[in-house]
Amino acid sequence: MRDFVWLFWFRTRGWPWPDDSWGLTPMYGQEGWCHSCGVPKVPQCGSLVLQRRSLTCVGAWLPNWQFNAICLDRDLAKEVHARFNVELRPVAWPRSPLGEAYQIVAPAIGQAWFDAKSLGESAIARHGRDGARCPACGVWRWLPLVPSSLPPLDIRPVLGDVDVAASPEWFGDGCQAFRQILVRRELAELIAAASPRDFAVQELDGRVRKKRHSS
Repeated sequence: MRDFVWLFWFRTRGWPWPDDSWGLTPMYGQEGWCHSCGVPKVPQCGSLVLQRRSLTCVGAWLPNWQFNAICLDRDLAKEVHARFNVELRPVAWPRSPLGEAYQIVAPAIGQAWFDAKSLGESAIARHGRDGARCPACGVWRWLPLVPSSLPPLDIRPVLGDVDVAASPEWFGDGCQAFRQILVRRELAELIAAASPRDFAVQELDGRVRKKRHSS
């Protein structure tokens, strides 16, 4: 596990389209996500669509709501594609051609990443409760936790030959749903170097290796 790190993010950039689905319908189809909790029911089958307003497609970033969708500009995506084992999907725009930016699609790997009892204790310590099961789709979501609040990783089985991986556990509250994302160290360092105002490398023990870039 020493080859993997968390990719700590300082901010989000861009807003998914359309507003009424937080961008989920283009990515998963109208019936491909739970309209009660926002958890996808199927693998991603379409592009993330981002609105143009107040978004500069430079370096790497995370869009609002879609905290698992690491986006890359064209040049950075070319380098990532050449060097790493990741799935890249073109980002779409309501009225612009594809190809200006790409999304890293992180596959869910393993049956569990965390001991459930320890995860519940961490969530209760932060929020006063651990999580909830969606009454519509039945998926359990732990309340949101940042990497420094997570218990030690206990991945079963091991990650294998991937450079980006998503936890099988879901986190979120309301209509928010996301997985925890591990990134191979070399890739995380490349992304953080390309966008130091957006990302920093965070060790699995919670230490952030780079401070936020000054304005």
